[in-house]
Amino acid sequence: MCSGRRRRVRRTEPGGPVSATVLAPTPPVATVPRKTWAIFALLVATAALTILDVSKVGVVLPAIQESTGGSETTIQLMLVGYTIAYAVFLLPAGRLGDILPRSTVFLVGASVFVAASALCALAPDATWLVAGRIVQGAGAGILMPQVLGLIQRLFPPEARTKPLAILAGTTAVTSTFGPLLAGFVMEWVPGDDAWRVLFWINVALGAVILPVAIAVLREPPSTRTRGFDGLGVVLLVPAVVLTIAPVSVISSSNPPQWWMLASVVIGVACGVLFVNHERRLTGRGVQPLVDPGLFRFRHLPAGVLISGFMHASGTASTLMITLYLQQRAGQSALETSLWMLPAALSMVVGSWVAGRFASATSNRPIVLGTAVGAGGLFVIAVIIGVVPVASAPVVIAGVLLVSSFGSALVGPSNQGRALTSVPDFRSSVAGSLLQFSQRVGSAIGMGLALIVFYPLLTATTFAGQPTLGSMLAVALTGLFTLGALLAAIADRERRRP
Repeated sequence: MCSGRRRRVRRTEPGGPVSATVLAPTPPVATVPRKTWAIFALLVATAALTILDVSKVGVVLPAIQESTGGSETTIQLMLVGYTIAYAVFLLPAGRLGDILPRSTVFLVGASVFVAASALCALAPDATWLVAGRIVQGAGAGILMPQVLGLIQRLFPPEARTKPLAILAGTTAVTSTFGPLLAGFVMEWVPGDDAWRVLFWINVALGAVILPVAIAVLREPPSTRTRGFDGLGVVLLVPAVVLTIAPVSVISSSNPPQWWMLASVVIGVACGVLFVNHERRLTGRGVQPLVDPGLFRFRHLPAGVLISGFMHASGTASTLMITLYLQQRAGQSALETSLWMLPAALSMVVGSWVAGRFASATSNRPIVLGTAVGAGGLFVIAVIIGVVPVASAPVVIAGVLLVSSFGSALVGPSNQGRALTSVPDFRSSVAGSLLQFSQRVGSAIGMGLALIVFYPLLTATTFAGQPTLGSMLAVALTGLFTLGALLAAIADRERRRP
């Protein structure tokens, strides 16, 4: 007698076109050991630490500038340098994870991240702080592909959707709680150097995570591939740096200049050469840095696009709303964080719902989430333009409560859907592609939003509010989410005969 749920299958009896419906047991779902879930918790905690470092530093940039005496451009580089270094190291580190033991590469990246956090905490001036942030980003870029690769190895294919969804949900929630943590630190820690505590938190948590990882992190045996595409790395680095950096450092003190356009053109040219080089290697049967064949796996191309658009929107909208609340609505760092708290709690609930019901076969949560997220950002843009600044914070917090829930549905569902069909021996590079799109999207999103924001900093809206820059910048982030919605709709399941 069969146990478990039963499904109906159609069987054609021999000797004639007579079909009969019979009951057959569904395939059993693999049981995941508790030790595997414990290792998974360690990986998620480490990943959350790297994402937290993006969002929490954005809130304390004014305090850092006042404490270190750095210029506006230098302060921007503390955010952008971290993100660009993160992006640059993702794909090479993902390839290394498919060649070397992923646990070893993970420990190297985590160690670099923790050591760089100590450098940031001790930095005597803004220049050293920028250097520390770049090294921090490199460490994060080394370890994150291994997190995704190890999850792919630890969990069988039929059990991967849930842990991938939990990972995506945790990182999304962490990015929302970053400003809240920073606000409390700046409010309760005395002195002009209170921001240093944020980096010491990384060191303290790293001192716990690293010994535990050394003791328990073990990777099941897996197929290894050989060969490392050094020329691909040489082309990839300038493609990312020269394209993103000029866009990301535009500010009121550093307006667009001719060399920035030239840099972007050279960067794009390097990107084209990189793509052609990868295709040639594949045609010759040589393993490239990024195998173009990865994009033949169902849902991965759309997943990469959706990840990029959503992180461009999420990072930039958080930064723009934070700047509006502090610079226009006169809110302190702690008050700004508290206004963002409903969004953080909504992200927790939305991520739990997405992780609970994530499916590799349905894009409905992604379509619904992007639609709600885009609509919420457009509404916030209108609020910034027409609602008096005295009343705007509470109205914005209410809209964020809804839009953040929608956005939280996207990450877990998209990550599980995009990676579930990728084989083990390509898991690190496939995971790093998603992370790469996220980091590049974050850098470009912040850069483009700031390009809109700074030139119109004091311009008035049609309602007479001096907030046109903030209004248009937030509306731009809504367009990013709209791009994710279109990609999700295009990735719908097609019926098969």
